[in-house]
Amino acid sequence: MAEPGPSDLRGFLAVAEAGHLTDTAAILGISQPTLTRRIRRVEEFTGATLFDRTGRRLVLNARGRAFLPHVRRMIAELEDGVAKVARLMDPERGVVRLDFMHSLGTWLVPDLLRDYRARHPHVEFRLHQGAARQLVGRVLSDTADVALVGPRPEEAGGELGWHQLRLQRLALALPEAHPLAAEGAVPVNLQEAAEENFIGMLPGYGTRLLLDRLAAEHGFTPRLVFESMELTTVAGLVSAGLGVALLPLDDPYLAPVGIVLRPLDPPAHRELGLVWRAGAGAAPPVDRFREFVTAADRADGGWTSRRAGG
Repeated sequence: MAEPGPSDLRGFLAVAEAGHLTDTAAILGISQPTLTRRIRRVEEFTGATLFDRTGRRLVLNARGRAFLPHVRRMIAELEDGVAKVARLMDPERGVVRLDFMHSLGTWLVPDLLRDYRARHPHVEFRLHQGAARQLVGRVLSDTADVALVGPRPEEAGGELGWHQLRLQRLALALPEAHPLAAEGAVPVNLQEAAEENFIGMLPGYGTRLLLDRLAAEHGFTPRLVFESMELTTVAGLVSAGLGVALLPLDDPYLAPVGIVLRPLDPPAHRELGLVWRAGAGAAPPVDRFREFVTAADRADGGWTSRRAGG
């Protein structure tokens, strides 16, 4: 007895979802007898009839309903495998799994994708947003190919490749009426805010990692009164007087209305860069995209300079 092939399983799934042989055959672009033979091969392999006929419709019986989720998983696994092979073959029509932090979704990622897709319009991107540490984990587990994160992860130089794209100076964000805001943009030591309420990012997010690290270096633990997934929310709540925050000075989309940004002294920075699995290769679409991002001449009139101060 021959095992059913992928086309047989897809035929079974299509009939199970549509409930009609003639209509399903037309959708699949095959004859009804061909589709009937495909269904029969699946039933012969399982050793049971999987459909009951109700008028002109075919309805899954209990055996068919039990088999259906397994067929769906088999087809999904097959398609995933085919997609992975395709990614290894054609740099112009493959897939790049790109992860990025929420704060980069308004400027860096759109600029980057716009320029790359203008050169390689048939490459497919599968995008995912998340916390910096989560994204690093996804790259390490091969759930993502590359990720735009910050700060530089501890795995960089070992399990991960790293290319720095931007270096943003960090500042203490203060409500305009706050006493520490009176000196304007004069640099400030973070220790001066040790007793303040902080608005911060959620644990695992890049700017939160920086806040926790810098506060520890200054001998205190920040008192968090609200944690967010978005830097814009953090800035907005600071402007409302709910607390202070650690923010980058030159993010083009933060629009710090109603707040004063005082650079940290000693200076501290938020590194933004691209990570990938060290030694990963042989996937031309991913390799070409990574080369595009990391090419030094991109900074000369390319996407990295499009946003002034970005």
